[in-house]
Amino acid sequence: MKILIISPPRCGSTSLLNNISLLRSADRIAEPYTNPKELISRDPYPYPLPVTDNCVVKMITSQVPEEFGKPNEFCKFIKTLYKDYDRTIILGRKNLNEHFESFLNLRMRLNKENVHAPWYINELETYNKSLELIDQLKATLKKNLEMINQIQIELNIPIIFYEDLYGSDREKSFNILKNLDLELDVNLLNKKLHPKFKYRQKELDKPLI
Repeated sequence: MKILIISPPRCGSTSLLNNISLLRSADRIAEPYTNPKELISRDPYPYPLPVTDNCVVKMITSQVPEEFGKPNEFCKFIKTLYKDYDRTIILGRKNLNEHFESFLNLRMRLNKENVHAPWYINELETYNKSLELIDQLKATLKKNLEMINQIQIELNIPIIFYEDLYGSDREKSFNILKNLDLELDVNLLNKKLHPKFKYRQKELDKPLI
């Protein structure tokens, strides 16, 4: 089975990718067309993307191979390939404020620290002093959200929201995963997506040292 995950940044796509590929013993491809200027530790994959019959691929909005076109052509790019996959999963978030805070944390750590490590809200305080940069990042995230909404409409595939997939209602998340029909252990996948594994941590749980 070929599975495609499409998501804006910071919607739980990495955790979903990692755990689906683990439970299916599938090949894993994360963000094959990352801009090398943004993530210097990773080189883009060739285009067209070579995939096996048992694979999970995650693509992030605005990441488009140079051979195809520009970042704003992401929707057009996805429409050329999604039918090659057996399952297409689209992710998003409901809480736009928390989404931006997580996106801000990502930009702070990119190419400097582990972007998948736990973090706390007070870590954003230094970054929040730069109002011009905040406005730029808000505009960037807005474009990514517009792309995912456009894809959802044109592909007619419902968005699975972060708050439902990684929320406290584990029965709801179980039913979402079951309906995806991914041919894996849904109970185990649901446990692996438990909110206790979120990157963002509560201040009450922060170590004193």
